[in-house]
Amino acid sequence: MTQQLPDDDDRPVADAPEGDDSGDRDIVDGDAATYLEALVVKTVAPASPAAAAEGLPIELVGQHLRLSGTVNIGFHRRLTDFVNNNEGLIQLRDVTVLRRNGDPTRVTSPSIWVNPEEVTLIGQVADVEDRGRAGLEFMQKRLFQLIVVTTGHTLTGEVHLNQEAVLSAFIESRDPQWIPMTDLRARSLADRRVISRYGFALLNRRHIVAATELQPGMVRGRGVL
Repeated sequence: MTQQLPDDDDRPVADAPEGDDSGDRDIVDGDAATYLEALVVKTVAPASPAAAAEGLPIELVGQHLRLSGTVNIGFHRRLTDFVNNNEGLIQLRDVTVLRRNGDPTRVTSPSIWVNPEEVTLIGQVADVEDRGRAGLEFMQKRLFQLIVVTTGHTLTGEVHLNQEAVLSAFIESRDPQWIPMTDLRARSLADRRVISRYGFALLNRRHIVAATELQPGMVRGRGVL
């Protein structure tokens, strides 16, 4: 789901200051995964892999932290309903801390409690073309292509609104807090080579800095992001 494109120049992604022999040269500023791995793995032996937890496989993507794991949505039929009706922290089980580009680190945990207010995207592990997994809520709805800038990413993706809905009113609204999107493509602002794709994802409305409809003649892809 994530690809890392070659950069246009040969500059390293991160450099430690000259003369720094601390052994942390691989740490990338703004990527919490490398700090966590340096903190945890160097002092604690890696635990044996636990059995996969039951639940819905998802990824949580924030500005500086990315996690994969499973979540139990309880009596809710859809991930969208669970997240938009959730109050407080979300428990993610069978967790792996990911690097900014989606690569897994050696930092794992049976469960982590996450503040959804600080999460930008909740990506459901599904194929881009597999609309059935995204839920029946997209049936008989109008499709709009959006470009969105958040605090840590630029995004392109599809939103599905009721036939009578007005896109401008939907964007200006405060509800729902989590916007369901399909065929979502996210480029990291911290490292533009890192691009992630999700067949279905929820976007935290409160992290939106700017949003506009993809205009006719604009092509989704590297030219947009």
